Amino acid sequence: MVEKIKVFLMRGNIIDLATGVVIGTAFQKIISAMIDKIFMPFVGVLVGGVNLKDRYAEILTVKIGWGEALQSTFDFVVVGTILYFFLKALGQNTEAKPQADDLLIEIRDELRKLNAKK
Repeated sequence: MVEKIKVFLMRGNIIDLATGVVIGTAFQKIISAMIDKIFMPFVGVLVGGVNLKDRYAEILTVKIGWGEALQSTFDFVVVGTILYFFLKALGQNTEAKPQADDLLIEIRDELRKLNAKK
């Protein structure tokens, strides 16, 4: 059993995933610093110095942190945009690839067409 676990953990996909997580964590720190120290000061000037993270609505004594949710959404859009341009600069394909299910459906439909012609 120990040998099977070792084989599983040492497979290329697991190593690639672990590497991606570590690099992703480091990249997140860079992006967070860019958002907090470069982009957000400009956004703050545009919105008159309002700090969205502290905004909330209170409903029946429950605080709903809509400002932090909005800030997280903004962060996601900025990270996605920066990642898109970063991958473009590296020459990576940024186009969405069809899912396996979509490809299988296309293959099935083509096989049906071929069988119908016989």
